[in-house]
Amino acid sequence: MNIKTWGLLALKITLSGALIWYFVGKSDLGAAMENLRRVDAATVVAALIIFLTQMVLVARRWSTLMHLVGVGDGFSFPRVVQIMWTATFLNTTLVSSVGGDAFRLWTVVRGGNPLGKSINSIFLDRIAALMALVVLIIISLPYVKELLPDQAFWSYATVIAISLAGFAALLHADQLPRRIRHWRLVQGLANLAADTRKLSLHMDNLLPVAGLSLLVHVLSILVVYVLATGLEIEISFLDCFFLVPPVILAMTLPISIAGWGVREGAMIVALGLVGVPQESALVLSILFGLGITLAALPGGVIWLFSRNRTVPAMPGEEMKS
Repeated sequence: MNIKTWGLLALKITLSGALIWYFVGKSDLGAAMENLRRVDAATVVAALIIFLTQMVLVARRWSTLMHLVGVGDGFSFPRVVQIMWTATFLNTTLVSSVGGDAFRLWTVVRGGNPLGKSINSIFLDRIAALMALVVLIIISLPYVKELLPDQAFWSYATVIAISLAGFAALLHADQLPRRIRHWRLVQGLANLAADTRKLSLHMDNLLPVAGLSLLVHVLSILVVYVLATGLEIEISFLDCFFLVPPVILAMTLPISIAGWGVREGAMIVALGLVGVPQESALVLSILFGLGITLAALPGGVIWLFSRNRTVPAMPGEEMKS
């Protein structure tokens, strides 16, 4: 890793560590451990099965989007699942300086696909996940409005409006002023805008991707509910359905290691709105994070025992195996 990469990684580790330390310090550890002892093996197994199912659905969505933009013809669906599994492993651990998206991109391009379209397939995958999450959050707004002070609610609604405006701007990114259209970044945005319209404005393309994206998020909500039930937290599935999407959104912010710390803070705040004690929300969030990591481990095993463990280098690095 170069100095810049090390610095960014160190900042993320510091933020995650500081937030976890803060929330643990503010919690009753005795009560937290008592909550943890309530979880049985069946609850853990159920959560892992849901996470693994979710991974397969994400792979199906990405496979669909690859074919939409015209890449990935040489990749069977089992191969796409394997790539996604390894990418998730890289996202949730520190065994490599490479993020999961970089690994996905490198693998697809190495398979003989054009760089630009390969990038678009991953961007569209991220956009589909984000917009499905925004849809769930919009559905939850009337419920959340009853729980939040007016100022906090309108700040929350503004963030959602900005997300929608950003998506609308992306759809028209190829209509930027002609004098800057020759810039490489602008050309890339124009191509992404065309592929985004191909996805968004054609129901045959949109419905399968939207359905998969919504189902993936609903499964995350279901995991939270299953773990909460195992911890004997008094919360309904409907509460989870309305309160967990903002937690998932917070997890996607690229400011911590795999969402650690940020997820715990968001979970404590969100579930606290319906009276869940801080200790219970903290344990629930940590179990959720550990579940993702555990479900991703087979992807790491596949990668470690593959014939070629070469991974894409970060800027300034040599490729390594």
